[in-house]
Amino acid sequence: MTYYYEAHITLEPLFDEQHEELVTICSHYGFHVAELLMRRRQNDLPERSRDDSFATGRSKTLEDLKGRMLALMDELTRQGFVIWRYKIEDTVLDSRYGDETWPLDRSRLPDKELNPRPAV
Repeated sequence: MTYYYEAHITLEPLFDEQHEELVTICSHYGFHVAELLMRRRQNDLPERSRDDSFATGRSKTLEDLKGRMLALMDELTRQGFVIWRYKIEDTVLDSRYGDETWPLDRSRLPDKELNPRPAV
């Protein structure tokens, strides 16, 4: 059983206007840009990662997701973005949508885990 497919596109690091442009382009294809925040120590303020930029999309069908991902990559390349990697994952187990396999301590979970958005 597949819960959903998830695609990831990794790009060279982007900042400021380029990052905002990436967010806008990705949204047209049903992808969102991850905010990769890093902390060196528990008390440090989060700092945006300078390692790469990352876009993610989901679908119930492989055909839909692959088509949107390839179209997005074509558009990003036309706009001058540099893609470093892409992949599609088949999610066959996700505790957000059922943790019968290994039940989690629900009293210690953040709200986003207790009340997840729909898988797709």
